[in-house]
Amino acid sequence: MVDNTRREKIKRVLNKFGSVVWLRSPVERHPTYGYLQVSFIAWRFEEPRDSLKEIFETITREAPNSLEWTFKATRNWMIAPTRLIQQAGPDGSKFNEAMVYITEEDQEFCAAAREDLSRILEALESASS
Repeated sequence: MVDNTRREKIKRVLNKFGSVVWLRSPVERHPTYGYLQVSFIAWRFEEPRDSLKEIFETITREAPNSLEWTFKATRNWMIAPTRLIQQAGPDGSKFNEAMVYITEEDQEFCAAAREDLSRILEALESASS
């Protein structure tokens, strides 16, 4: 059985900022092999508000403890480790490949990303109050 606890928390926290109509975030551990997966969040608000961008940028920059993270807001909004975004290429076309490579080759990075994402979610939850 897949543990969706983190995904449920992500959705609950983001919904405090606006109605989330699409969300992508891998489960913490691969359901078959059990290894940690690289953490990130991508989502789309039904009605995105520019006024929220500064909150997300600040938290993404200040909350993590181990890695550098990036917040991007286009059609979809994303919070991801900067390394993942850089390895995905300038247009993001290699995102899935980068995600798989990091997951399979760097479990220490995945562990650090998991911890940082928890800190980011806690900070977002505090900011939404």
